[in-house]
Amino acid sequence: MRRLHLLLPATLLLTLAFSCQDSANDPAPGCNTPATIRDLTGLDGCGFVLVLDNGQRLEPHGSVWQGYAKHDGERVTINYVTDEIPSICMVGEGVKLECIQQQVGRCGTPAPGKGN
Repeated sequence: MRRLHLLLPATLLLTLAFSCQDSANDPAPGCNTPATIRDLTGLDGCGFVLVLDNGQRLEPHGSVWQGYAKHDGERVTINYVTDEIPSICMVGEGVKLECIQQQVGRCGTPAPGKGN
């Protein structure tokens, strides 16, 4: 009887541990450049920008960017094309986003931000 009391919690724990499918959280094909959203509204003429993992800053524009709900420090994956447009902010390269999606961790939790 005692073994049954130990077996049931162990079975439940194992089931929960392996129930999340990480493949559902993979970036969409072609949307695989990791970046962090940064709020630079404190700088004259700036708003939200993207910072790539190598430190390069991007000033995105276009309907994909405008339609995305931005949060400072949020980790995302993107795909973009260079599209220089005049900018007052001038902190990075002008780009047009082709896709953006939130990076998620195990079981759909938001990925932790990087300290860029």
